[in-house]
Amino acid sequence: MKMSRDRRGHALLELAVSAAVMVSCLAGTVEFGYTFYIYNELVTAVGNGGRYAAMRTYRSAAPADIEKGKAAIRNMVVYGDARPAPGTLPQVANLSPEQVQVEWVTDDSGGPAAVNVAIGDYTVDAVFGIFRFTGRPAVEFPFVGRFAPAESEP
Repeated sequence: MKMSRDRRGHALLELAVSAAVMVSCLAGTVEFGYTFYIYNELVTAVGNGGRYAAMRTYRSAAPADIEKGKAAIRNMVVYGDARPAPGTLPQVANLSPEQVQVEWVTDDSGGPAAVNVAIGDYTVDAVFGIFRFTGRPAVEFPFVGRFAPAESEP
């Protein structure tokens, strides 16, 4: 059976259109998957840092001790270690301790009741777009560690 002259080339046109749609869908799926993967890594890091913060000794002999404790918590979120060795790579690409927010919730006596850990401002540079996470992921854990108001942070 022969094709008529006005129907020639339709297969090539259909292939071009369907290939463009398929490539767009594949690219969108890859970008969503990559962004979701990075977000999941952030959730894991923040959760681990929050658990560490909830169980560590809260030392508050001076305001500098509280800041040292927060720095250790930030390092735990970013590097997976409260005192990382120089040159340690972050667990999540391009995450730095400055991007981690740590806030203590205190009770009436001034002791810690809970700790909030969140990512302040993190950008995922995906293939076709940029996604910004501000204030998320975040966790709050009740404080179950030891309260030592007279001790100094090492």
